[in-house]
Amino acid sequence: MGLSLGVLDLSIILGVMLAVTWMGHRLSGSVTSRRGFFQADGSLPWWAVSASIIATLVSAVTFVSVPANVFSPGGDLTYFQVILGLAFGKIAVGWILARPFYESSGVRTSYEYVSARLDRPTGELSMYLGLALTVINSGVKLLTASLVLDVITGWGIPGCAAFVVSISIVWSALAGIKTVIWTDFLLFLLFALGAVFAVVYIGFRIEMSLFDAFVMLDEQARLVLFDFSFDPERRYTIWAAVLGGIALNIATGSTQGTWQRVKACRSVGDAQKAYHFAALFYVMHLVILLVGLGLVVFYAEQPLPDTVAGSIAEARDRIFPYFILSEIPIGLSGLFIAAIFAAAISTLDSALAESADLSITHFYARLRPAQTEMQYVVASRWLMLAWGLVFLGTAVFFSRFQGEGLLDLTFRLPNYVYGAMLGAIVLARIGIGRISSVAVGFVVAIALTLWLSSQNVAFFFWCPVAGLAMILTVLLLERKSPEWRGVVNV
Repeated sequence: MGLSLGVLDLSIILGVMLAVTWMGHRLSGSVTSRRGFFQADGSLPWWAVSASIIATLVSAVTFVSVPANVFSPGGDLTYFQVILGLAFGKIAVGWILARPFYESSGVRTSYEYVSARLDRPTGELSMYLGLALTVINSGVKLLTASLVLDVITGWGIPGCAAFVVSISIVWSALAGIKTVIWTDFLLFLLFALGAVFAVVYIGFRIEMSLFDAFVMLDEQARLVLFDFSFDPERRYTIWAAVLGGIALNIATGSTQGTWQRVKACRSVGDAQKAYHFAALFYVMHLVILLVGLGLVVFYAEQPLPDTVAGSIAEARDRIFPYFILSEIPIGLSGLFIAAIFAAAISTLDSALAESADLSITHFYARLRPAQTEMQYVVASRWLMLAWGLVFLGTAVFFSRFQGEGLLDLTFRLPNYVYGAMLGAIVLARIGIGRISSVAVGFVVAIALTLWLSSQNVAFFFWCPVAGLAMILTVLLLERKSPEWRGVVNV
């Protein structure tokens, strides 16, 4: 669109990245073992872990695509229902998984937990699903950050993705999960301030009164919060959003990222508190929704140039970056872009730490069991580099699908495996299942997901429906009483 950042803005972005790197490193300290590198030796305060949980989820997809979704023709606030579902889901994870994860001993990953509760083949299957989910999520979220940077620099998707991946690898490799959580905490503060300031700034740039703006938005049906329709094809209904949000959180709660954060806390109470309070941090999504409303009003008063309007219509996720570059003064625009990068990097560095942890525990340590702890830490850093390249290639591949809207792409692709992951972790939590019955349930879940997709059923329904089908299938085959405590001691 012919816009670019000046030297001052670029200097501010680099300055912010360097400052966060230095502060994250100072707060993290040093590591001497795998437990310190991947679980922070259980030394971190719950509030930092809680902020990190949300920072990992509030990606550049959220920061860029949620306003774009509201701004698009027919856009409204029904994404608020998704926020409710995701918030309830965080509470569910704290209630269902935090205690058994924290109190379990003798296992290093969430998938070793599944192996101990069910059997090793089921744990290995879950691990491969978890890695696939991480690659899909990281590729989409890296693509969003790259799209923003491409609008600014014109470097192209591969060059922009390489820039973001490089910073993420450096932060992840410094001190593992310690650096990830502390930098996520700092980055959460950065993009939270950026979102609040965006709402205030747009408010001052709008000429019409607040009442007139409200009337205009209401006439366009932009202020709709709830959709109680029972149409299964509608994406943002209260039923799809709440059921899907809770199920998705429990499914992703089975990943190594959850295990790392639970184990990084100082007590089981702190681990539960971290996830319960994370639900409150979803208020940031509400602020980002307000940014979308502000853009609707602003560009109603000052219409986009025809050439820009055409570009936005083809890739609607560019609207907020365009506003930042064209309307926000030099210097402040650099801070805004830094906030968007912060959202992207806080997601990617977590994925790197998670993937490296699984690679070391489930592959490298089995091949080379006689290594010292520091040798494992060094190998982990090299594996972060390797996974960064995988995420880079995935983002470049997904770039061909950006026209359909990155917010929908973010939810749709992972939902093909979320149902099976939900089924696996719930079955492990109650101690029912083995590979023979789980495999049948897995096939049922995947087949049902593909059928729901072919029937155009909203993707938020896929995970709860497929996951429930898998659980019921295994329960019918096993006919065994559940064990509710869920703690493993190997």
